[in-house]
Amino acid sequence: MADREGGPWIPVPERLDRRLRLGPFPSGREAVKFVTAAAVGAVVSLVVEPWAGLPIIAVGAILALWRPDGEGLDERLLAVARWALRRSVGEARLTTATRAPGNGQATLLLPDGRRAAVVRTAGVPLAFLPPADLARQFELYRELLRSVEGGLISSSTAVPIHAGSVLPTEIPLSEAERGAEEGYRELVSLLCRRRSVRRVLLALAQDTPGVEGPGRLEAATQLLQERLADLGVRSERLRDRPLADAARRLGLIEGVRGP
Repeated sequence: MADREGGPWIPVPERLDRRLRLGPFPSGREAVKFVTAAAVGAVVSLVVEPWAGLPIIAVGAILALWRPDGEGLDERLLAVARWALRRSVGEARLTTATRAPGNGQATLLLPDGRRAAVVRTAGVPLAFLPPADLARQFELYRELLRSVEGGLISSSTAVPIHAGSVLPTEIPLSEAERGAEEGYRELVSLLCRRRSVRRVLLALAQDTPGVEGPGRLEAATQLLQERLADLGVRSERLRDRPLADAARRLGLIEGVRGP
């Protein structure tokens, strides 16, 4: 380091998780893509015309060798197709907090005679917690399970973020501000395409007979939400139509939809 000008310097080693190249191809997977396209093109050339397989081989070479920003064209098309599929599933979107029309019913009578209540919440990141905090979270979760009377049904899925739920409300803007707002909306939409949030449904089902049943279920649901708050998880009690939709997803009533 003494024979170099300036301050001390440390060379940065190559990434340990980088993909291994295979000749001119970025990875073995890309090489397999090209070999597969070449084989299909060769078969087409033998069956149809000698030149008919050249476009297939050329497309295979482009998909295998050209990776702008480190991502192949086929991977981008697949990501766009997945995003479009998630958008087509309207019930899986994260929407703004709007209550469906109804009488505020917070419990549901199941076909087998039990009553159920459903709470919707999200996950809590645990990967980077210190060991002491991780152990505390585990103890709190065990206390939550011990406090549950009757049955507890859970479902955890990842759902796409609906851009409309995070975009600001429209207000009168000048021409210069409108251009900036359009750029911001486009940026938020692009970010939401490849990101998702965790949705957890927790259902309490009890078969306590008589007039005490609804009261005990209500108390158990409130206790569940309190235990979730101790874990640092925000929960929401489902009512009316969202309650029925969640019950179908959990398989409590007929007509199961979604994952």
